[in-house]
Amino acid sequence: MAHEAGKGDKQRPTDHQAFSRNFQQVFTGKVQRGGWVQDRVTGKLVPRGEYSPSDINAPMVMKDIDGYKSQVTGEWIGSRSQHRAHLKEHKLVEVGNEIKAHMSQRPENKPAGNIKQDIANAMHRLGY
Repeated sequence: MAHEAGKGDKQRPTDHQAFSRNFQQVFTGKVQRGGWVQDRVTGKLVPRGEYSPSDINAPMVMKDIDGYKSQVTGEWIGSRSQHRAHLKEHKLVEVGNEIKAHMSQRPENKPAGNIKQDIANAMHRLGY
């Protein structure tokens, strides 16, 4: 049984001169690869690493904190200003992403004495 040509087996006619002309018009210069973002203001494509949406000049509004009950005094803290005053009054430190800075301020707790000997004495007392 011989192979019969099916749909799509024949190559379509190609106008090689038109293809070359159009190729040159589309790809003028060196082809650049990478990620691109369209600038909302200018409409131009900008390399992803160079794009900065901070060009948009708009005010930023931050909502007030949700209220909470103080674990120190039990009073209700309902605003940022109350929160700051409460922390200052009771010499408290709010710890968030800056935990490393606060950890460096703590004094080191170095155990006194010989740890190995203390463990050996405790095990001997327990009968091990």
